[in-house]
Amino acid sequence: MNTPAFDVEACHRAYREKVAVLYGGSSQTGRMDARQLFYLELLHRVGTLAAGKHLLDLGAGTSAFGSVAAALGMQVSIADDFGGGGGLNDGNKSQVRDLIAGWKSQLGIRVIESDILSHPIPLETATVDVVTCINSLEHWHHSPKRLFREIVRVLRPSGYLVLVTPNAANLRKRVSALAGKNIWDRLDWWYHGGDPVFRGHVREPIIADLKQIMEWNDFEVVYVCGRNYLGQQSKALGFLPAPLLKRTVATLDWMLRLRPTLCSDIHVVGRKRN
Repeated sequence: MNTPAFDVEACHRAYREKVAVLYGGSSQTGRMDARQLFYLELLHRVGTLAAGKHLLDLGAGTSAFGSVAAALGMQVSIADDFGGGGGLNDGNKSQVRDLIAGWKSQLGIRVIESDILSHPIPLETATVDVVTCINSLEHWHHSPKRLFREIVRVLRPSGYLVLVTPNAANLRKRVSALAGKNIWDRLDWWYHGGDPVFRGHVREPIIADLKQIMEWNDFEVVYVCGRNYLGQQSKALGFLPAPLLKRTVATLDWMLRLRPTLCSDIHVVGRKRN
């Protein structure tokens, strides 16, 4: 049986009609961010973007990804301590509380406010179809070994795990390192962070690292790809006029996709072995 094509317009429509207003937008206009749309496409690729399927999104922050999945009929649980990062900061705490309330009341999302590295996931065993961890892993200070045991526990047999992170060895960072430049967050952000827990990037992986994590937890890797959403925000190319910058980044993106290990964003999808 052929898999139906990914319905991009259905995602945009769900965003406009049920999600945009939660983020201060209009219910009549607006389209999803291309990056979040791609994450929904990953779910479609493994057959989990379907009504009734259970998505657990770890470290979601304020992303609209889970909201649109819920608007499309998925059962969605979001786990985050909402302490910082992922669009969260001290200046928008009230807006975040309003957003969480809207997730619950308007979309039926279960919100688990918890330090996911330190506490068990309060979900029943083998009740989740797909777990996503998108741009969160690189912020974790402590070993995630216990968390991955929990991920394995809550996933159904043959359930999927989607890991998305920045790439520690993307093309820009390789060139910067050769030039003797620091490839990490600015030193003053780390040194003068203020928060007892630094919320920047602690350890960025490469594709081989994500594959190793899958292997350690008995997942079969079924899909690997690179994209360059972070690269589209490149300050290194900021000297170019906006139209030329857009064309240059788009061309580089298509070229780099042929070599995921050079892309700014890396994606590894694994299937739980029975």
